[in-house]
Amino acid sequence: MRKPFSSGLGWGLAAVLLTAAVASCSGGDDPPGTGPDAGTSQEDSGTPVDSGTADAGVDAGTDAGEDSGTPDGGDSGTPDAGPGLPDGSVVIPTNLSDLGLFTGSPAAGGLVPVAGNVPYELTTALFSDYALKSRTLYIPPGKAAVYQPKNVLDLPVGTLITKTFAFPTDFREPEKNVRVIETRVLVRQPGGWEAYPYFWNDAQTEATLANGGRVVRNLQFIGADGVSRTLDYLVPSKNQCSQCHHILDAAQNQVLLPIGVKARYLNRNHDYGGVEVNQLQHLAELGKLTGAPPAIQLPSAPDAFNPAAADLSIRARTYLDINCAHCHRRNATAGDTSQLFLDIDSTETLDLNAGVCKRPGSAGSGVGGEFDIVPGDHAVSILWYRLNTVESGKMMPQLGRALRHDQGSQLIADWIDSMPSRSCK
Repeated sequence: MRKPFSSGLGWGLAAVLLTAAVASCSGGDDPPGTGPDAGTSQEDSGTPVDSGTADAGVDAGTDAGEDSGTPDGGDSGTPDAGPGLPDGSVVIPTNLSDLGLFTGSPAAGGLVPVAGNVPYELTTALFSDYALKSRTLYIPPGKAAVYQPKNVLDLPVGTLITKTFAFPTDFREPEKNVRVIETRVLVRQPGGWEAYPYFWNDAQTEATLANGGRVVRNLQFIGADGVSRTLDYLVPSKNQCSQCHHILDAAQNQVLLPIGVKARYLNRNHDYGGVEVNQLQHLAELGKLTGAPPAIQLPSAPDAFNPAAADLSIRARTYLDINCAHCHRRNATAGDTSQLFLDIDSTETLDLNAGVCKRPGSAGSGVGGEFDIVPGDHAVSILWYRLNTVESGKMMPQLGRALRHDQGSQLIADWIDSMPSRSCK
């Protein structure tokens, strides 16, 4: 009898993902290092592939609802072993286990964060082909993040952010027969952020650096709706990560940044050792966050798929903000070239740059219409079409998904249809 799977990272999230499975971007193996990868940003024809069947050897150890920072469910905030060097640099090893961020493995009792590697969840997450995802944040001892009201938290050198992706055989039983595919690691080096993808072996005993990417062919699962789905799952290369995670600085240079660690997406409760605590409050209590205002003044992004959390417009704009705005904003390449800004501040005004009655600059033909958003009619709105289609070259985002996110597509359709109808001619 195979036991339910638990990584110790937050697969209790599965209950949420069943009602709103919500995506992202983050590698042949290259030697470990901290410098930029020389590979191309496109998938190589020689990218190693893997069979997509669920691994029959995945067992579990801990209760899936327990989401802890240490094996016993507590999170002291004091690391057992730090991966950093005296100047703050992080040595990037070939094996994920050598980073010292976790104990155990999916095959043997779960992947459990060490003390100081703090698990967290987002109020609304990027859609990633329905993958179950778990996240951790490690801030080195003696250092702390600085609160930012709108942007990514100002995280110190030596910070590591991890995101682990997994698929159960059947999402109606999301804690059974789970295969962990990859763990992506964002590292704050002295020269800026760097991305490193780690690919889990079939035995589920180790993940190894995969800077050139991986493709898992014919990955099969049954969705929460009972529908069988098959896809070729892409583990993006190190360079492909930058396509989603970069912005342009004041000198128009591309720099890498995290996406989800913003106060509005972290402002929610999480179970730390059996106690529900606000995640921002928890980081502050650990001495890992400074400058945060009182709880009542903290910004909050709702669960985009919970009608009770906010009205339709706010939930739809939140979905666009987390799924699209890392590219479609004023200081990102896609936003700069298209002038389509989908961050929450831009979409709130619903002006031309937010897509309303805006002709795209370079969408090409056959993308569902002439304008990004036609108020009152999602069926002729390019924004909805590109979120809804699975045709290569037309779907958005270009990386991070091969399947349609049915709930996300419907949310944006409902939002556009709710706008007062008007002609864009």
